[in-house]
Amino acid sequence: MDSLPILIRREFREYSEKHRLSPAEQEKLLDVVKTVYAKMSYEPEEPVGVVTAQSLSEPATQMSLDYNEKVIVKQKGSIRIVPIGKFVDMALEHCGKRDPDGWEVADVSGEGILVPGLTEGEKIEWRPLTACSRHKSPEHLVKITTASGREITATDSHSFVIRENNSIVPVSGKDLIPGDRIPSLKFLPENCTKLLDLKEAIGERPAAAKKPLPDKLELNEKLGWIFGAYLAEGNCTKNYVSFSNVNEEFLSRIREFAKAHGFTFNEYDNFRGFARGHDLRINSTHLSGLLERTCGTGSSNKRVPDFAYSANEGFVSGLLRGYFDGDGNFHAERKLIRASSNSKELLDGICLLLSRFDIFAYKIRTKNQHGLMIPYKYAPIFLKKIGSGIPKKREGLEKMSGLSKNFWRSASQDFTDMIGGFGDLLYGAAKKLGYPTRYVNNFTRRQKIGRTALYRYIKLFEKISSEKSIDINSELEMMRMMFYSDVVWDEIAGISRVKPSCGHVYDFTVGGTETFTTFDGIITHNTMRTYHFAGTAGIQVTLGLPRMIEIFDARKEPKTPTMTVYIDRDHQTIEDVKRIAEQIKELKLKDIVVSNLIDLTEMWIKCKLDPLKVKEYEIDTAALAKKIKIRGAQTTLEGANLVLKSGGTDIRALYKMKYTLLETHVKGIKGVSQVVVTKEGDEWVINTLGSNLKQVFEIEGVDYARTTSNNIFEMCEVLGIEAARTAIINQAQYTMEEQGLGVDVRYIMLLADLMTVDGEIKAIGRYGISGQKPSVLVRASFEETKKHLVLASVKGEKDHLRGAIENIILNQVAPIGTGSFDLVGRIPEGLISEEAEEEPEKPKKEKAKKEKAEKPKKEKAKKPKAVKKPRAAKKK
Repeated sequence: MDSLPILIRREFREYSEKHRLSPAEQEKLLDVVKTVYAKMSYEPEEPVGVVTAQSLSEPATQMSLDYNEKVIVKQKGSIRIVPIGKFVDMALEHCGKRDPDGWEVADVSGEGILVPGLTEGEKIEWRPLTACSRHKSPEHLVKITTASGREITATDSHSFVIRENNSIVPVSGKDLIPGDRIPSLKFLPENCTKLLDLKEAIGERPAAAKKPLPDKLELNEKLGWIFGAYLAEGNCTKNYVSFSNVNEEFLSRIREFAKAHGFTFNEYDNFRGFARGHDLRINSTHLSGLLERTCGTGSSNKRVPDFAYSANEGFVSGLLRGYFDGDGNFHAERKLIRASSNSKELLDGICLLLSRFDIFAYKIRTKNQHGLMIPYKYAPIFLKKIGSGIPKKREGLEKMSGLSKNFWRSASQDFTDMIGGFGDLLYGAAKKLGYPTRYVNNFTRRQKIGRTALYRYIKLFEKISSEKSIDINSELEMMRMMFYSDVVWDEIAGISRVKPSCGHVYDFTVGGTETFTTFDGIITHNTMRTYHFAGTAGIQVTLGLPRMIEIFDARKEPKTPTMTVYIDRDHQTIEDVKRIAEQIKELKLKDIVVSNLIDLTEMWIKCKLDPLKVKEYEIDTAALAKKIKIRGAQTTLEGANLVLKSGGTDIRALYKMKYTLLETHVKGIKGVSQVVVTKEGDEWVINTLGSNLKQVFEIEGVDYARTTSNNIFEMCEVLGIEAARTAIINQAQYTMEEQGLGVDVRYIMLLADLMTVDGEIKAIGRYGISGQKPSVLVRASFEETKKHLVLASVKGEKDHLRGAIENIILNQVAPIGTGSFDLVGRIPEGLISEEAEEEPEKPKKEKAKKEKAEKPKKEKAKKPKAVKKPRAAKKK
C-alpha cells in the first residue's frame, strides 16, 4: 500500500468504505490496483513511441529508428554522437529491461541524459530523455531523403512533425509524401566546455614522450585550428602527424603551433599528385595519438571529435576555420562556400558545428565524394564568427559578404529555406492593413514562403502598421517566430523502402516536447497521438476551386464534410463541452485496444482492452462483445480480452476479419473521425471532421438553431431548402474570401436562388440548370454540343430565340433591353422645316441631283406643297 501515491491510497480507502469491502476483497482489489499502477505509472509504458490504439503484436506498425541511425545525446555536459541501437542496447544492459508485450524498455529518467528537441515556439532546447526501447524489426523500413541532402531511416509508422496552421503537429511516416516539409536543425545551443581532459578523451595516453602534452588542454581558437587543419589535410602515424598543403599561410600556423609546444617538425616536397605538394610533419607521439583516437586517420575514416560539439565558441570557430582553410572553396562568382571529403561522417559533423553559429549547410553527393554547400546569405555570419586565414579565400568571403548585405531586402529568393503551414496569417495581416491581398494570395494558396520574402513582409507590415496606427502585433509576433525559427523546414525529396540493418529497431521517449534530433539534423517525434481535443490539431477542409466546384456542381458528399457545433448557454462549462465532444466523436474498437494477437493455428484473434479507456468512455464490454457481428466468426469476452474465433481455415479471411473487428463502431457518431474544441469569444465551439446533423441535434446541450454543416444536401434534408440556400451563399462567400476574392454577395444569391428555386438542389452544370434550359442552342453552347443538337433534331425541337445567348450565336439583335421593342412614329413637320433652313447651300448640280432623287419619294408620299421649304432657302 505504501508504494502507491497518497491520492490513490485515499481513493482506495474511500472506495472500500463506500462499497463495504471485506479485508479479503480489499486485498484482492489492492493487487489489481498495484498491477495497473505499475503498468501505467511512468511514461515508458505508454508504451514508448507507440500509439496505444495500434497493434503491439505487429512490428510493422511500430514507431522506431534503424540501429545505425545516429542521434545526439548529452550527459554531464558532454555531447556524444552514437548509433541509437548501440545506445539503447547499452542502456538496457545497464538499467535493466522490462518486456511488456514484446517490448524491451529501459527507464533512464534518473541518468541525466538530454537530447535536443523542438519546442512549440520552434526553438531547440535540451530535453530530458526518460526512456528508450527496442523491439523486433519489420521486414522493411522507409528511408526519407530531404532537399538539403539529409536522410533518416525508420519504420513507416514512425512519427514525424510538420508545420500546420502555425502549430507543430505529429504525422505518421506512412502519411508523408514528397513535397511535405519536416524540420532540420539550423541552430544548436550549447553550454560550452573550456578544458579537454586527455584521460577522459582518449583514455591512457601512449608511452612517455620527450615533449608530452599537458593533462588538460585549453580549448581555444589555436588548438581548434590545428584540429580543423588535420581534418582537412592531415594524416597520422605512430610517431608523427603529417599535414599536406602548399599554402605558406597555412603551413606557418602549423609551425607556430609546433614551436609553442616544443615539438620538432620536418618538411618535404612530394610529387604524389599532378603537381608538386608539400608535407609538414610534427614529431609527437602524444599529438599523433590524440588526433588519431579522436578524429580518426585516412580520408575516408575521419570524423569531428565528440568533445568539439561541447567545446566553447573559440575552439569551434578555430576548427571550422582550419578545416575551410584547408578544404574549403569560396566561390564569389557562384555565391557559395563549398567543401568536400571522402568521409560522410566528417561532413555531417562539420554541418552540426556550423549550426552552433546558426548556419545551415546543404549536403550533396558527387560521383566519388561527399560535399557540403553554404549559401552566400550566410557569408556575413561566416566572416564574423569563423573567417579565413588564407588571403585569397578571405577575399572571396568578404566579396560574398558584401553581396549579401542587401540580400534580405532584395528580390532574392530562398528556394529551399521555405516555411509553410501558416494558414491565412499573411492574408489576414494584409487585409487588416488595407494592403492589396493579391500580393500575398500566392503564398497563402501554396502555403509556403521563403525566409527572405517573409523578412521583407515583416518589415513592410511593421511600416504600414506604424503609419496607419493599426494593431497587428499578434500577426507580426507569429511572423517573427517563423523567421527566427531554429530549424529549416526541409522539403522531402524522396521516400524509399530499405532493409533494416539488424533484427531490432529502436526509439526514445522524451519528456515535454516528445521530439529528438538525429546526427544528420532531422528532428523526429517519438510518439503519435491520433485523438485531438481542446484545439490540439486543426481541421483541414477543402477550399479554393475544388470547394467551389463541390458547391455549384451540387456534389452529394463534400470531400471533407465538417460541422460547426454550437453549445447552448446552459452547457458552457468545460466538463459539459468535453462530454458533448466525446459523444460526437466516433470511437472504434481499435481506439480502446492495447494490443491484438493472431493465432493462425487455432484461427482466433485476441484483442486486449485498455481498462482505463473502457472506464473513461463508460463502455459495457459484455454488451460490446454481443454487438460485434462478423460473418463466419463468433466474438466472446474472456476477462479483459475480446476474442474472435473464426469458423473457417482461410488465413486471408482471418486477416480481413481482424481489420473489420478493429474498425467496428463502438460509440459516438459514425463518420465523425475528429473533433476540435475551440473558444470563440466567450463561448465554446466544436468543429468536426465528418458530418451527421440528425444525430448531433439529439445530443443534450447542442444549440441546434446555430449548428451547421458544410454538406448542403444534409442541410436541405434536415433543415429544409431555405437552409440549403443560405448554406450555398455562406459557403461560397467564405471560400472566395479565403482566397482573397471580393465578389458582391448578390451574384452568389442569384446563383443560390437558381439552384434552389424548384424546392430541390440543382447543379449549375450540364446535369442541372445549364443542361435543362429550353433553348437548344444555349444547351449546345455549354457542353456536349453534338449530343444536344442530335437529340433536338430527333425530337424536332424548335428554338424560338427568346434569349440573349442564342441571338448572339446567330449574330442578331437579342430581344432584351433596347432590342426588345421597335420605334414607330411620324416626324413633326416643324422639325423638318427647321432642319431644311439650317441646311447649307450646296452647288447647283448636287442640288439638282438631290431633288431628282427625292421627287419620286415625295410624289409617293403625297405630301402637301407647303412642306417643300428648300425653295425658300434658294430665294434667300
